[in-house]
Amino acid sequence: MSHISISDRPGGPRSGMRSFRFVFAGTVGVLVVLCGLFLALGSLQGPKLSSAQLDTDAVIASSDQTLRLFFNQSISTVGSGAVSVEPAAGVSVTSEADVVAVKFAEPLGYNTEYTVTVRDVVSPSGGSAATITHTFTTGEPGLYYLDRGVPADAIVRTGLGGSERVVLFEGEGIQEFVPVGEVLAVATAAADRTGTLHLVNPQSGVAEQLLLPEVGEVADLDSSSTGSLLGFTISSDDPGPIPTISHTLYTIDVDRGRDVVAVLDIDGEPMRVSGWQFIPGSSNIVALTTESTIVRVDSTTGAVVPLGQYFEFDRVSADGSHVVAGDPRGSAAVSLVDGAERRLSPSPIDGQQPFLGQTDANSEGALVAKMVLVGESGKTFSSVLAYDDGDVSRILYQTVGNKGAILDFTVSPNGQLVAIEVQPNVSVLDSDEYVMTARPQSVTTYLVDIATGAVSRSVEGFGAVWR
Repeated sequence: MSHISISDRPGGPRSGMRSFRFVFAGTVGVLVVLCGLFLALGSLQGPKLSSAQLDTDAVIASSDQTLRLFFNQSISTVGSGAVSVEPAAGVSVTSEADVVAVKFAEPLGYNTEYTVTVRDVVSPSGGSAATITHTFTTGEPGLYYLDRGVPADAIVRTGLGGSERVVLFEGEGIQEFVPVGEVLAVATAAADRTGTLHLVNPQSGVAEQLLLPEVGEVADLDSSSTGSLLGFTISSDDPGPIPTISHTLYTIDVDRGRDVVAVLDIDGEPMRVSGWQFIPGSSNIVALTTESTIVRVDSTTGAVVPLGQYFEFDRVSADGSHVVAGDPRGSAAVSLVDGAERRLSPSPIDGQQPFLGQTDANSEGALVAKMVLVGESGKTFSSVLAYDDGDVSRILYQTVGNKGAILDFTVSPNGQLVAIEVQPNVSVLDSDEYVMTARPQSVTTYLVDIATGAVSRSVEGFGAVWR
């Protein structure tokens, strides 16, 4: 019988095994030490920010937009007091696992750099507290306007600063327009006021004429700022076999087809209106019916909610909280939630009591409004656009030498700017003589910062739309 012996001499198999075990044990030991060191360093440094998520375009258009901050580990609960924003902005804060959610109470400023700071961020297991910061720059909307001219009218898109001027569409006899989804809705009119409505693709220039349910005037174009819903009215001198067709409100969802649908009133009949508008930030509608009732319409369900009796429709506030309407007692801001009424009376300008005109009334009770100041003799007056904080009014814009006229204005969705349509000199009769919505040929639109009254730029045209 033979025996197999394993040598234990240096360099033999057992010696190699012991060397391997020694090296392996040493390596594991080093790794354990390194892991402990890294854990200790992590404990000393505290949690770190891994990434952040925010729609910088949505945050300037509506409230309740959320910045999400993602950390490299789970963290203890973070309260609102630990979060600050510069420039100042109201926020609410929630946190769970490795995420802190910072919700902004109001739309933020355009093209503005914000810094969000979160203090005392710690791991649930303890360790050092960290302070993290995240900086972002908000976007800015485009401004669309109509520049009527020879030989063609132009629908133009521009920015809030500089001199950018992008012509999206040119055509003859443009009465109104509004961007909707990815296209432009454009209304024209013949000499007899018979209207047509086209959808124009600004990329290709292709214009598609819509088939309308009745021949008549096409007016009062508006579109939802969210989604692809277009609204307009059709009116006719001869209502024909369907009397309710005159001044009737219609909608069409341009992303879902070309069906033109009448908005129905409480009685289930097509709604006739003397004024209407989409509520900013939604696809719901506010309208003043020809029966002098302000109503809110849910465009999804068709539910109609009466909000009160008025005979004049001014506008829905830029923040979507109120509609300004008129009755024999004057103007009122009517809540779009429950119809609660706030009577409007302008605050003094430099100690003088002005008369109130067209008004945007926000949820905080502040007004941006056309106001008229009467001279001491009672024989002169000046028209101004003013901001009223509830205590005093201050002038945002006044024409040079009081020779011009403020025709209309539109407050930006975040309440930061106002686009003001101005005729520089009313002594010059220069109407463009369009069959509908005739305007002076010399209309200029100024962009004014509401907080400072500074003019940021001007454009030759009118009908400003913020999108």
